[in-house]
Amino acid sequence: MNMEIRPARGKPLRATDRQKAIVEALQQFTRLSSVIDRKKGVRSYESHVKDDPWIPILFAICFVLPVAIGGVYYGLIASDRYVTETQFAIRPAVGSAEKAAPDEVGTNAGVVNSTIAQDSMITQEYIYSRTLLETIEAQLPVREWFSRDSIDHFSRLSPDKPIEKRLRYWKRRVAVDIDSVSGIMSLSVEAFDPGESLAITQAILKAADEMVNGLSARARADAVTESARELARAEERVRNINTALTDLRNRAGVLDAVKSNEANLKTVSELRTTRVNLAIQLAIGQRDLGPASRHIIDIKQQIADLDANIARIQRESAGGEAPEQKRQLSSALTQFEALETERKSAEKYYELVRKANEHARIIAARQVEFLSPIVVPVKAESSTEPRRTLMISLITAGAAVLFAAALFARKLMTR
Repeated sequence: MNMEIRPARGKPLRATDRQKAIVEALQQFTRLSSVIDRKKGVRSYESHVKDDPWIPILFAICFVLPVAIGGVYYGLIASDRYVTETQFAIRPAVGSAEKAAPDEVGTNAGVVNSTIAQDSMITQEYIYSRTLLETIEAQLPVREWFSRDSIDHFSRLSPDKPIEKRLRYWKRRVAVDIDSVSGIMSLSVEAFDPGESLAITQAILKAADEMVNGLSARARADAVTESARELARAEERVRNINTALTDLRNRAGVLDAVKSNEANLKTVSELRTTRVNLAIQLAIGQRDLGPASRHIIDIKQQIADLDANIARIQRESAGGEAPEQKRQLSSALTQFEALETERKSAEKYYELVRKANEHARIIAARQVEFLSPIVVPVKAESSTEPRRTLMISLITAGAAVLFAAALFARKLMTR
């Protein structure tokens, strides 16, 4: 690059023009130097790659070997796995949606007070539990199914493994998810035969259904026991009140003080009506006949007899003060009324307890919750696992990233 600073003809070069020209010349030199260094770096890197013997080794170890192993395993060795999927929800039985609120008699006659969401979470944990695995192993030969020689070594279960290892293997073959909004549960089961996968799924659903109802079995049994105990107390109370009424009738000498009192009042009313009629006849007779008339004397005697009877009945009802009267209706009336009120209350309470006991026994004898299927499990027609193309692609991508990282680390080491 040639740069000439030529002053205007006939004029001397000023200091500011000279400095400006020098700055421009330095900038152009800097740009030219950077271009030269970049080309030199590219050539040095290419020569470094060609001269470094570790790069082919790293390529073989970090890229070729993982891709080859993954391709051989997923393309030729990995066993086909058949997946059975189902969806279900836990629903209360018809007529048992109430949650056992304490009723008027103090017993819980309904189902146990637990939410459906809680039962769903319990079911999920139960499917992953050792208890369910042991239940399934007692019903189906799952150990033999998962340990056949036709299954590849990495997917096979060793039948001699302890229950803890088998449980870890079980959790890899079973998956349960819960939709937090709808509460719908999704269950998927992997096996190496479509029929075996379906059989395991059906056994899981059956065991989970029994477990959900077993959660409230004790509460329902306690409700029946408590209601039966309360029913016995109610019966005893009614029996004691009836005995007290019988004893009071025997002591009072009447069958029913209330009815006796009503009968006395009715008798007094009739006697007073008769007396009024006789008084009218007496008034008419005295106007027409003399006071010494036989008819007038008889009427007066009848009126006196009626007054005496009315007074006697009223004295008996009010409890006469004669020491020989041991049974007074008026004194027994208050006790009869109190016992009669208590008897009616006890009989009403007994009826409520009896209904509660019947309801508790009905609830205890039936299934209170169901695993309602939404998607019924069906036998798989083809294997869906493993996803061979996807897994080989992922291994290839990972191997490429690993090789790039190895090249970068090698470059840092050789600086």
